[in-house]
Amino acid sequence: MKSPGRRLARGSWAYLCLMLLGGPCIAQGYPNRPIVAVVPWPGGGAADLVPRLTGEDLTTLLGQPVVMENRPGVAGTLGSAAVARAEPDGYTLLSTVNPPITMNLYLQKNFPYDPKTAFTPITLTASAPLFLAVSTSLPIKSVAELVTYAKQHPGMLSYGSAGIGTGHHIVGEWLKKETGVDIIHVPYRGSGPVVQDLVSKHIQVGFGSLPGLIPAVQLGSVRILAVTGAKRFSELPDVPTISETLAPIKFDAWYGLFGPAGTPRAIVDRLRKAMVTALNSPTSVAKFKAQGIVTVGSTPEELADMVRAEIEMWSKVIPSIGLKPE
Repeated sequence: MKSPGRRLARGSWAYLCLMLLGGPCIAQGYPNRPIVAVVPWPGGGAADLVPRLTGEDLTTLLGQPVVMENRPGVAGTLGSAAVARAEPDGYTLLSTVNPPITMNLYLQKNFPYDPKTAFTPITLTASAPLFLAVSTSLPIKSVAELVTYAKQHPGMLSYGSAGIGTGHHIVGEWLKKETGVDIIHVPYRGSGPVVQDLVSKHIQVGFGSLPGLIPAVQLGSVRILAVTGAKRFSELPDVPTISETLAPIKFDAWYGLFGPAGTPRAIVDRLRKAMVTALNSPTSVAKFKAQGIVTVGSTPEELADMVRAEIEMWSKVIPSIGLKPE
């Protein structure tokens, strides 16, 4: 039987190790239990594709289950805030698209965290552009023609978004602000219903992801006009960017992996290495490509720089297009 004094000495040594060495001590046995990747959006959507498609590889690489947990609410803020409050031990992570990190701050009153300091960036995992599309019932084949038609028919067109405050909504209002056109916004709960109503001609203009739009394009019901990103999408090189017509408008939906603030660097490095390996596997690349998503992988510093730059950009753009915190 071990003496209380020996157990106390061992506990004191562990505490000293934690205080003096921090991350290396913690990471030495990491992970030794399942890891939870919180997705602050409803299940089954594009937002949980990264943990869903990489989870098996991550489990193999880390030697512990990586479990996806959907915690939707308040446009991604609810689940993100839960991760910000979690212990920074590498067992609760945030896998999200950009709004709760860079945009919601300017769209929601009483925002519960400072996105610049509440999280530890781990890696940029992927990016996925949005596409501007119209019903083929309209005689429109370009962004310029859409603007001209909207000016000739003020208040007669409506555009669908995946909801108030989403990238779809912000780009739509940005387009209206840059051109002065009068197009009515119709918010939906997700991008799937947007495409459905484009096909059924209940709306004439909408934003969506490539997998959702392609079947409608193949049916001849929807025409893709442009991509919202800063550059053309490699899989559709003939589709121009919106910025080729309206220079200021650039929006890329991106996916990032974060831990709570204070997550030790050794754990961050372990997670980043595993995630980048999982993203670069031929199987993962093929799966993401089929969903219109480009796998990335970055350093924590690169992701942190991107977050800061985007927060600064939206601080100017969102107020300028008339959107206020609600």
